[in-house]
Amino acid sequence: MALMKSGWLWRQSSVFKRWKLNWCDLWIDGNFICYKTESRRDYETRVSLKSKCVAVKSGVECTGVNPPEGRPRENLLALYLRDGSTIVMCANNGDEALYPPYLDTSRPMRWDSAPGGPGSAGRHGDRGGTAVAFVDALLVMLRKPH
Repeated sequence: MALMKSGWLWRQSSVFKRWKLNWCDLWIDGNFICYKTESRRDYETRVSLKSKCVAVKSGVECTGVNPPEGRPRENLLALYLRDGSTIVMCANNGDEALYPPYLDTSRPMRWDSAPGGPGSAGRHGDRGGTAVAFVDALLVMLRKPH
């Protein structure tokens, strides 16, 4: 199976609403997995987005959620699932680069792409949504036939 995106994202815990830094993989088959570490040994969240995701919101669309301290609201991303649960994430402002296999790997993309930088084009244009690279990859994956 092919990996679409991979990198560090902040994920909000469902019970206490605390932010935890997780290594996340988005697979072309629709599986989204959050791991405790980059080693991918122990996962914390695993969901088949093609069958369970009903809506995606990013940036200022994510109302009622405060990003982790020091992170802008534009970095937020919310995945709404069929069972009524929500996975809330925030792109990290660090230097973690992504190497999406479906693009030229000599040009890394980032979860935290700056406006006008790699990953900032797409359905959000140049509005500054730094989670755009992930949202665009997610939309491409969800459009593919099951």
